[in-house]
Amino acid sequence: MQDEDIQRLRGQLKLLQRRMRHEALPVTGLSLTATRVLGAAARAADPAQPGDLTGLLQMTTSNVAAALRELEAAGLVTRVRDAQDRRKVRIVLTGEGQSVVAASRRERDSWLGQAIEALLEPDEQQLLRAAGDLMQRLAAYESPANPNTY
Repeated sequence: MQDEDIQRLRGQLKLLQRRMRHEALPVTGLSLTATRVLGAAARAADPAQPGDLTGLLQMTTSNVAAALRELEAAGLVTRVRDAQDRRKVRIVLTGEGQSVVAASRRERDSWLGQAIEALLEPDEQQLLRAAGDLMQRLAAYESPANPNTY
């Protein structure tokens, strides 16, 4: 693939990602930073530590700490001591936090489903499913020169 094709694809993926973020149900009263931290905490396989969220979101420790205070004050997350290492704190979504994240995901999914139905023919929808499988394979690729994983 040519450099121009790769740049074009990256731009197209960014456009869709921005639009999906735009279509998410806004969390009234929360800053964008707090909303991002809430989403990252929800995506974590295990309850995340604040440092995990900092690295995942590529944000400063102070920004994540402020967002966590905001989320905690809103009743969307709680801090729980790690069972194995009491010095560590884990971030856990409350029931309300889980509801907020689920509503936001439903809103994005609804928009995406409507857009696909409205704009794409059945054969294009099948092509999109195949492209999704290819993107998943690309996301799993580890370069021998750069073995960092997500």
